[in-house]
Formats: sequence, C-alpha cells, structure tokens
Amino acid sequence: MDGHNKKQLFLDQLKWMTIYLGISFVIMILLPFPIDLAIALTAFLLLSLYRRKLLLRKLGIEFGSSKSSSIDIRNIKDFFKSISFRASHSTDYGHRQIKYYCMKCGNEHREISCPKCGSKMKRIGL
Repeated sequence: MDGHNKKQLFLDQLKWMTIYLGISFVIMILLPFPIDLAIALTAFLLLSLYRRKLLLRKLGIEFGSSKSSSIDIRNIKDFFKSISFRASHSTDYGHRQIKYYCMKCGNEHREISCPKCGSKMKRIGL
C-alpha cells in the first residue's frame, strides 16, 4: 500500500468517524436519555449498512438488485476467499504454521535447540 492510499484510507476513516460522532452528538443534545440512545444506535446501524452498500458497489458486487441473492452471496464468499490465506499454508484454525529453521545446519524443527547439531540459533520461515 503506497503513501497516497494510506492517506486516502486515513481521511476516509476520519470522515466517517466525524459523521458518526456528529450525528450521535446532535441526537444526544436534542433528545432525552432513553430515547436518544435507541435512536443513536439505529442511526449507527443504518450508516453501517449504507457504508457496506458503498463498499460492495466499489467492489463491483450488486447489493439488493433484482438478481437472485445466491449470486450476491457467492460473490461475497469469493471476495473473502480471495483475501484469506491459502489452505495449503494454514492449520485447522486458518492461521499459517510458523516453521523454524536451524541457522547452522538448516534443519527444520520446533524445539529450543536443534536435534541435529545442538545449535539454539534459528530463523523463522513461513
């Protein structure tokens, strides 16, 4: 991710945080306690749904169209599969297994000292 994308991401997050805080501040000032909490939570959920709709539109996935919903769900599943780890490098929990290699002889092991040469120096490989 280059500097421009990081700056754009930061500004986008700052914009939405300002919108959330501004709306909730106005609601908290204008309405009494139990009502303002319910309305603020509702506004938060509606804004979150709107943001999700914008994100899906940016990704090219149609949201709420006349097409069948199974196509939309399949596109969403494909999106998450594309950004997840590959299955060949993952454990049962979906995380990558860390491999340790001896720096002296190159033997792969998960012990404190190398069973082959006895060295305690090791490097990490993914």
